[in-house]
Amino acid sequence: MSKAVAIAVLAVLALVVGFGWRALGAWWYDDLGNLKLARGDAAGALQLFERGLALRPSSSLLLEDRGRARLDSDPAGALRDFEAAQCGAACIAEAGDAQARLGNADAAVADYLQADAAVRLAAMEDRIAAAGKYDEAIALETALAQRLSGDMLLRADLAAAYAKIGRLASAAGYAHPERADEYHRKAIASFKHATDIAPFNEGYLLSYASAQKDWGDRSAARDAYVRVLALHPHQADAEQALAELAGSPAPAPAPSNSPS
Repeated sequence: MSKAVAIAVLAVLALVVGFGWRALGAWWYDDLGNLKLARGDAAGALQLFERGLALRPSSSLLLEDRGRARLDSDPAGALRDFEAAQCGAACIAEAGDAQARLGNADAAVADYLQADAAVRLAAMEDRIAAAGKYDEAIALETALAQRLSGDMLLRADLAAAYAKIGRLASAAGYAHPERADEYHRKAIASFKHATDIAPFNEGYLLSYASAQKDWGDRSAARDAYVRVLALHPHQADAEQALAELAGSPAPAPAPSNSPS
C-alpha cells in the first residue's frame, strides 16, 4: 500500500471514529436528559439536551426532547424545537402544547386536530383550568367549536365542545366571583348551544336547565326540566328541581318492593 493510500485510509478512519464518538455522546446525553425529565428535573434535563445538541445540532430526537424540557419555561423556544425536529404527528401535537401555553388558541387547536390529538387537547384544557386559567381553557375549546361548526358530520363533537365550554364557564364563575355574572351567562349560552345541536341528550339538557335555574330564567329552566322528563320520565333531578321551582317539596321516593 502506498503512503498516500495509507494516509487516505487513516483520514477516513479518523472521520468515522470522530463521527461515531459524537453520535454516541449525543445519544448518551439524550438518555441522561430523559432520565432527569422523567424525575421532574426539567432544568437539569435541558442542560444535558443542550450538550447533546452541541455534538449533533440537527438531531431530531434531541430537538424534540429539548422542546419538551423547556415547554413550560420557554414555550416559544420549545415551539421552534418541535418545528425544527419535524418528527411527524408527535411534534405537531407538541407544537400544539406550546401554542396553547403561548395563548395562541387557534394555532394550538389546528395543530391538535392535524395530529389527530383531540384527547391531548382535552387534557391540556383540563390542566390549564386546574391552574385557574379558565379564560385560556375556554378560548381553546371555543376555537375547537369554531373549527367543528362547518362540518355536519361532526355535530356530536360540536355539541360536546359547547357543553365543555359551559362546564368550564360554570367552574370559572365559582373560582372568580367578581366575574360570576359574565361566566354564568357564557355557561347558559353554551349549554343552550349544546342542547340545540343535540336536543335528545339528557345530560346537556339537565346542565342547561340547572344553569338557568341557578343563574338565569327560571321559566326557561322549568321548560327544560319538562323536556328532560319527556325524554326520561320520573328523572329524579328534574322532578326535584321542578318541585323546588314550584315552591313545594320534592316527592318522596317510592317505597322499595324488595324484601327487608
